Amino acid sequence: MAGDSSYKPGEIVKVSGIYSVVHDDGKGTFEVTCVEGEHFPPTRSGKGAHFELKYAATHSHKHADLNGGDSK
Repeated sequence: MAGDSSYKPGEIVKVSGIYSVVHDDGKGTFEVTCVEGEHFPPTRSGKGAHFELKYAATHSHKHADLNGGDSK
């Protein structure tokens, strides 16, 4: 069941990463990549689905070890 760590289609993604798309009946769960600042996409089934963060990930252009380094 959806809890505090689940998100509905149309909400803004706050953390980039791999999300599980979970249907209320538990059937047909799969994973997608969602990007911070974008909206969670609509689902084909319409209602009864939510997104759960599985693995958070930082975009390369936002990562401190990769941002603004010298390319010598």
